[in-house]
Amino acid sequence: MSLPPRAGHRDPNDAWVDCACGRRHWGLAGAAGLLLVDGSTAPDGEPRVALQLRAAWSHHGGTWGLPGGAVQTGEDALTAAWREAREEAAIPPDAGAPAAVRVLDHGTWRYTTLVARVHGPAPELHPLDGESADLRWVPVDEVAGLDLLPAFGEAWPALRRLVEARPTLLVDAANVVGARPDGWWRDRAGATERLLTSLAGGRRELAAGAWLPGAWFDLDADGVRPDVHVVTEGQGNAAAPPDGELTVHRAPGSGDDAIVALAGRLLEAGADPLLVATADRGLRARLPATARTLGPGALRETLERG
Repeated sequence: MSLPPRAGHRDPNDAWVDCACGRRHWGLAGAAGLLLVDGSTAPDGEPRVALQLRAAWSHHGGTWGLPGGAVQTGEDALTAAWREAREEAAIPPDAGAPAAVRVLDHGTWRYTTLVARVHGPAPELHPLDGESADLRWVPVDEVAGLDLLPAFGEAWPALRRLVEARPTLLVDAANVVGARPDGWWRDRAGATERLLTSLAGGRRELAAGAWLPGAWFDLDADGVRPDVHVVTEGQGNAAAPPDGELTVHRAPGSGDDAIVALAGRLLEAGADPLLVATADRGLRARLPATARTLGPGALRETLERG
């Protein structure tokens, strides 16, 4: 959001861009905003999102949008989204877990939306500068009825899908490990542990490139942070679980049987969509019809790039 110059706070990127799309946009290095989602307290079970009513003096003043602003010197877009949310709405940077990132790229200018889910109680929203006329937790069903910032209104249908989706990745560890002839058979537990570490480590990174592609989950996002479940079996059960946001399920017998049963439970619990990483044709034929599948090579290549 554009702001009059403030002593000590002016950044070289705080300026207008004449964009190739024919409009003027704020932020020479682009701009970013935070779409913070709270699903814990909505009375009807629908999630709420934190929205900002833009001050009357600002560009498109009097409309609702996201806390956000220009990307500053030396920071990436996701860091900028958290910083702007803190400066404008008192949202602390540890208020939520990153869930998805979506980029509107015009070539000469880009806007990055970071979708994050609240940890625990939703933070109270407090306007900390003159950029906000109001801040409010709004149920998703009510967002479209507000007078929205035009660009946010255009993006809202896709963003709502990201708010309501619960992308989940289920990994057939034995199949993914065995897909590459790198000597894994000499140390199955060690090879499985390396896979678990790569899955957990990639989720700790904030760089968008370390995230999984939204297209894998049929989501209009440049990257997503799915819930990750990994099924191990046999000697792979001895792999030490890494620090990170994933759940390891150690199959006492057939790994395929455990994966089929777990896929059903995850779908019943709200996984949407569910993506299963395996190349096992027999296992794929046994999965629920709504489950999507992914080859081990694509998963390993993405993790290694991240």
